[in-house]
Amino acid sequence: EKIKKIGKGAFGTVWKMKEIQSQRIVAIKKVDYDSDEEKQRFDKEVSVMRDIYHILQQASSSSSSSSSSSSSSSSSSSQSSDSRPPFIHVVKPLGQFFNEDKDKAYLVLEYCENGDLRQYIQNMKNSGTEISEAKAFELIKQVTLALNQLHMNGIIHGDIKPENVLLTKDFQVKLSDFGLARKLQEGRGYTTNHGGTTFYLSPELLHGQSSHGKRVQTIAADIWSFGIMIFELLAQKHPFFDSNDSDLSPLEVYNHIIDEKPSELPDHYSNNLRNLIRQMLIKDATRRITVEAILEDHDVAANHTRN
Repeated sequence: EKIKKIGKGAFGTVWKMKEIQSQRIVAIKKVDYDSDEEKQRFDKEVSVMRDIYHILQQASSSSSSSSSSSSSSSSSSSQSSDSRPPFIHVVKPLGQFFNEDKDKAYLVLEYCENGDLRQYIQNMKNSGTEISEAKAFELIKQVTLALNQLHMNGIIHGDIKPENVLLTKDFQVKLSDFGLARKLQEGRGYTTNHGGTTFYLSPELLHGQSSHGKRVQTIAADIWSFGIMIFELLAQKHPFFDSNDSDLSPLEVYNHIIDEKPSELPDHYSNNLRNLIRQMLIKDATRRITVEAILEDHDVAANHTRN
């Protein structure tokens, strides 16, 4: 049973729907195929998403079992509160099906009640409000925990942007859209990049070419995209562009990001918050802040978000 449209992207439309048999609310991404290439892209996204969710599920269950065994001497009350499995910060794929002609595919996903971060930012713009610093640090910690789950398991998301960060009813972050995600090979800290949303791509991906002519991507590229996104959350504008830059050519966009300094955040935010975003937007990927360092920041660490 279709309820309402909740999103539209380059490769499909997302609907909020209710399963008639189970009465469960789900999100269904409908994709129309115009070519075999688009079909392969969709099939790959589904496969990658399932693999990533499975990897994180296994990692969280093993960490949960090891933590419960190490806390066996704790009191029963604290044990019951600490024995919950870690929260998986990835949208759970629930299934897929096709129409009779096999030219439309439907991906069934868990539904996140509070929409995506793009809607959240737009709602603030529409109402003339800004996010509080406390709420900003809560979201920063949530996204950092999400990226940490991926990076600890050798996964680069590759397309972090407000549209791909979803919020549950408890305001916990779930990452979506893994069409560009990459698994790092063991012993290598980089992979090759095959796309991404230009306004969120890091300077090294826009600029740096490997000896084989392919763009080399590390987990630091996710941190850059994260920094752009949080800047938008705080300032309600991109750090390198404003409303007058909508007609820039791709080359001008590249040059802005590669050569220019990002704008400063509004003065009413604390020096620590502004400095944290600056460290995410360091152009040299080797000097850019890591997820581990973000989690150690005292304002981020002080936020009591469930892992």
